[in-house]
Amino acid sequence: MLEALTVGPIGERCYILPGDDESSCVLVDPGDEAPRILELLDSRGLRVSHIVLTHGHLDHVAAIPELLAALAPRGERPLLAIHAADAHYLGPEGEESNRRVFVAIRATGYFRHYWRPLPPADLILEDGQLIPGSSWKVIHSPGHTAGSICLLNEGLGVLVSGDTLFESGMGRTDGPDSDPEALARSITERLFVLPGDTAVLPGHGEATTIARERGGD
Repeated sequence: MLEALTVGPIGERCYILPGDDESSCVLVDPGDEAPRILELLDSRGLRVSHIVLTHGHLDHVAAIPELLAALAPRGERPLLAIHAADAHYLGPEGEESNRRVFVAIRATGYFRHYWRPLPPADLILEDGQLIPGSSWKVIHSPGHTAGSICLLNEGLGVLVSGDTLFESGMGRTDGPDSDPEALARSITERLFVLPGDTAVLPGHGEATTIARERGGD
């Protein structure tokens, strides 16, 4: 079962992805509203094996401290996973890394309101690997950030695209580690080669398909 929640003031999309075990799941980009996320997990009887981040920006990670604090008394500690190039958004470097981003995009109020210390990554993700205990494959898609990733489930025909690809658009590239040329290559060379009927679940906004976004299909 795949579930989506829109959380926070800028409509960030948090996803609960099925694991190989019916009682386990992969939680992607918990950006806000930890109680709502926990309520949905509990209502489905799901245990989170991994919290996977498509990138390290605060609007995609801010609920992590509250989630981990709530799960700890149950004896649950999901592994926190991110690409190596975005690992500096977590742990001791996280505050300054996120501060630079939100200063650059003129959203310091958001940073001040949402920042809480984040733990370091437990698992560093590499291009092409499967998230353990699941069928979700990592696709490194730099551009929005250097360590941005997408998650592909070929069996389901679903791509979780983070802030790489949106409906009728792509991620912003005005951050300190953004690269518009790299983002364009990621989309054309890594995502647009997927089957056209692949569903695209972005980090903000509505779902779309690969065919719709590349056009001409």
